[in-house]
Amino acid sequence: MLLILASAACTFGAQAAGPEIGTLMERARDLFDYGRWSDARHEFLRAKAALTPSDRLLAQEVEFYLAACAVELGSADAEGALREFDERYPGSVYANDVRFALGSFYCSAGNMKKAREAFEKTDYRALSAPRREQYDIRMGYVEFGDGNYAKAYGYFDRIGSRSEYVDHARYYKAYIDYAEGRYGRAKQGFETLARSDAYGDVVPYYLLQIEFREGNYRYVVENGEALARRAVPERRAELERVMAESWFRLEDFNKTLEHLAAFRSAGGEMDRDAAYLEGFSLYRTARYPEAAEWLRKACGAEDALTQNASYHLADCYLRAGDKESAMQAFAMASDESLDAAIAEDALFNYAKLQYELGGGAFNGAINVLTRYVERYPSSPRAEEARTLLIAAYYNSRDYDAAYRAIKAMPSGDADIRAALQKIAYFRGLEAYSSGDLKAAQSYLAESAAVNVSPKYSALTSFWQGEIAFAQGDYAVAAAKYNAYLKRAPRTEREYALAWYNLGYCAFDRNDLRQAQEAFGKFLAAWSPRDSYRADALNRLGDAAYSDRRFEAAVGEYD
Repeated sequence: MLLILASAACTFGAQAAGPEIGTLMERARDLFDYGRWSDARHEFLRAKAALTPSDRLLAQEVEFYLAACAVELGSADAEGALREFDERYPGSVYANDVRFALGSFYCSAGNMKKAREAFEKTDYRALSAPRREQYDIRMGYVEFGDGNYAKAYGYFDRIGSRSEYVDHARYYKAYIDYAEGRYGRAKQGFETLARSDAYGDVVPYYLLQIEFREGNYRYVVENGEALARRAVPERRAELERVMAESWFRLEDFNKTLEHLAAFRSAGGEMDRDAAYLEGFSLYRTARYPEAAEWLRKACGAEDALTQNASYHLADCYLRAGDKESAMQAFAMASDESLDAAIAEDALFNYAKLQYELGGGAFNGAINVLTRYVERYPSSPRAEEARTLLIAAYYNSRDYDAAYRAIKAMPSGDADIRAALQKIAYFRGLEAYSSGDLKAAQSYLAESAAVNVSPKYSALTSFWQGEIAFAQGDYAVAAAKYNAYLKRAPRTEREYALAWYNLGYCAFDRNDLRQAQEAFGKFLAAWSPRDSYRADALNRLGDAAYSDRRFEAAVGEYD
């Protein structure tokens, strides 16, 4: 019964419509399928005018196609027409096409959320072949706009090579490959669009970007100029920026500066990367004050760019004589988690400048030098760092720390041994002052064994004499004092005191003539009118009294 009724309805509709309506409808459908929306709309309106009240099915079809044409033509009333059709003909055989048309309308209007909702309600399999292509291209746009590149690629990939949408699909697939780093496949895709009316003009731009990302900088500089000349300002700025970096990679820094200037003229904004290109290029062309200005702008977060910029900025400061700023810049560049070679050199220079500027006090200089020695024990500069560290400890008068540092070093050259001799000597004096004569004797013996510096070799003998004197071993004390006097300058305090003590050593063995000579030489070398001088005069009086030279004795006592 249903089949009979349906057949009767179709027969009735066809008979009522007549041959003219059939011709109009067929022509209108063909025009619509070919995408000639305006012509199709005109034919559908003609068909609508020829309809009779009994042509209900054809009237429904005409209303649908008129609404669909309104969508494709971007008419303001397109959405209303589709909504009105849906309300007038609920359950229509065109309901699926209406949902598709609504999705197309929202897609054209840029409302991708509603477009997605309408397309997802559409039965893809029920659409005609041309409609399925339109669905794929438009749903691809929707997914692309939402950043769902994998899904978008899948929709674009359904478009056949003979489709009117093939260039659009190829372009978006090539762009997705480009954006996701598949440059080989992206290049193939863009090259197929070289003669495309829609995309031919932008293809060279993307090919240039791909060659740049693949490191083919010579291609960029050879082809970028022509593109930049005919590009709009925004696109030109991008091209100038790419060419600037390409010349930078090719180490033509004057060309780099030229294209960075063109980049700024085209409205480009100098971000940190561009500031580094400018600063480093100025640095390499020996324009250090200008370079410093741009390199400062490149510094920011703790990253590789900041490390490189601050490292070269430090050299600019050094060339300007600003060691304090150079030290701070080297500190910024010493992050070992980034470039290892730069980090090592920066830390060494940071430590060296810290030492030079810090006066050797027990402060940051010692901390940074210690860090360098611990971090880079095998570096060719480790020995120099250790030498500076020892000097820093010595100048800070922390002789124990200096001694430990130098003992941790290899045997070293003459400079290292001289430092050991000096530090062991001062460590011995500290022990002597604290009353630890045994430790003092040990350190002074170590200092004497090095025997690199004549000054400290002589002083070691003097203090070894002092220790022997304090222990009552006057014979050893006298030998050490005499050893000291053979090498000591007459202007030193210890020179006079050695003669003073030799006088007492002679007194101990009752050699008054030798004592008198020693105290006399002491007084000749000692100018202060103090207790040492008074005591020496008193001993000279004793020597004269012992010789029964009473008048001379009274004179010395007086």
